Amino acid sequence: MNYVRHLNAFFSFIRSDERLTCSHVSLYLALFQYWNFNRFQNPFPVYRDNLMKQSKIGSKNTYHKCIKELHESKYIFYHPTTSKFLPVRISVIRLDVQEEQPTRYKQLDLFGEEISASPCPNNGTDSVPLLSPMSTDFDTGTVPKMGHNIKHKHFNKTESKQPSQIIFDKNEKLSQEINSLAGVPNPVHQPSSITEVEAFFLQHNYPDTEAKKFFNHYKAIGWKIKGVTPIEDWQAAAHKWMLNTSKYEPVKLGKEDSPTKDIQYLLERFLEGQQVFKFILPEHFTELNLKLTKETMQQAWHERINQLSGTNQHSLNQVWDAYLQGNENNELVAKDKPNLLDLAKRIAVLKHFQTQKP
Repeated sequence: MNYVRHLNAFFSFIRSDERLTCSHVSLYLALFQYWNFNRFQNPFPVYRDNLMKQSKIGSKNTYHKCIKELHESKYIFYHPTTSKFLPVRISVIRLDVQEEQPTRYKQLDLFGEEISASPCPNNGTDSVPLLSPMSTDFDTGTVPKMGHNIKHKHFNKTESKQPSQIIFDKNEKLSQEINSLAGVPNPVHQPSSITEVEAFFLQHNYPDTEAKKFFNHYKAIGWKIKGVTPIEDWQAAAHKWMLNTSKYEPVKLGKEDSPTKDIQYLLERFLEGQQVFKFILPEHFTELNLKLTKETMQQAWHERINQLSGTNQHSLNQVWDAYLQGNENNELVAKDKPNLLDLAKRIAVLKHFQTQKP
């Protein structure tokens, strides 16, 4: 694989290809870096968030649009995954297979024909001092002379990590060695057992179930934030855990006040400032005798696009693309019309609730 010739060919293509924009070029270069990291093997797995960050693309719609158009332009091949838990795979079309045009100019030979024919015929050894950061031994050992062939190492498990993660692991290991030599204690503070966590949660009137969730979650990832940064104060992390838990508590509904039947109960919760949209059903629209307006349908159309964006399923991507085209007569849009109508009815009920505010 001649990556210099490949990139030269790519830039010569984009100079005359009017279909490509700066977003296509930046995304292609990000894919090329992934391809280079995987030793130019096709196909190779990619992750949308990493590619968007590398190519400086901030919109998911722009990302999927560029991926699709690069696929249609035969610069890459997009391999959709069969499961949402598996990464998408990409194949980059090689552009270095075409031979370069012959030229009448010759490369300047700075070292003579004899050296170019035999770069280093002598592979003997010389002596150098045995020096290391922790050693004062100035004895000598043998090393190969210049020209010794160095074999490439095979892949290991660390090469499957991202470059940033590898650098972080090396720095963390180095800092631990320096701290151990200098007598600096480990800055990570973690509870000794789950009993200590339960006692802390009981002291602050937190649920016992959340104490078990908190302990098991952070113990599984080595008491690190997102598995990367060590936790300096686990008690502060526990307080933050409970603050985040309160944000995602669902609306508590009584058995006698079922959300599928009692609209008045949902209206009261809405007026209190709670999020009740997920409990609204299309049956509530029929019960209130509401009507769908053109504005509501248009709002439901945009909301449906947001629901379908960011998925890895090929069939849903096709529906999302059909909605982006804005063609109501599209076959895929027609099949998805029941979902669009249900969403529009729920939005109409929520608008009705908004009109009831004092």
